[in-house]
Amino acid sequence: MTVHALFFCLRPDPATAARLSAVSVDIARRFGLRIRPPRTERLHVTLHHLGWYDDTTDQAETMAEVRQLAEDAAAALRHGPVRVDFDQLLSFTRKPRNLPLVLSGGVCLDGARAMRAALGERLHAAGLRTDPHFTPHLTLFYDDVAVEPQPFIVPGWTASEFLLLDSLQGQSTHVDLARWPLD
Repeated sequence: MTVHALFFCLRPDPATAARLSAVSVDIARRFGLRIRPPRTERLHVTLHHLGWYDDTTDQAETMAEVRQLAEDAAAALRHGPVRVDFDQLLSFTRKPRNLPLVLSGGVCLDGARAMRAALGERLHAAGLRTDPHFTPHLTLFYDDVAVEPQPFIVPGWTASEFLLLDSLQGQSTHVDLARWPLD
């Protein structure tokens, strides 16, 4: 049985994704961390997570309903391009192993915060729930060693679109479901 995680995100263009992957390799060397070859197509900044669904009939129907409501809400959003830059490196330490090493930031990610808020208003209007907690970040890779929060400036990209993705859990695969321009 496949478990699906639906979410909206901002994804870097291929050139930026390749540059960010090179940054992750440099970070791994600098901190003595293990790293698998970077998967540039999976780099993203999540805006809203819409839930987990499995392939059972009831769950599949619920996922289809949520997806339709989410797509309608996203289509109604009017928002300009979003600048995504990073000024902090840290590990999320909510679990004991396989810790996400992420790029995050303060005011440099205010555009992503504003975009998320605008999309959240549309999702609420469509009857969907959203998580009020949000730490904008881009996961580079996972390691068992925690990296303490520290300044780390990494130029990002200007997002000209946002996407709805289906993450196939345990398969390291993201499926593009829909995309909308930011203009």
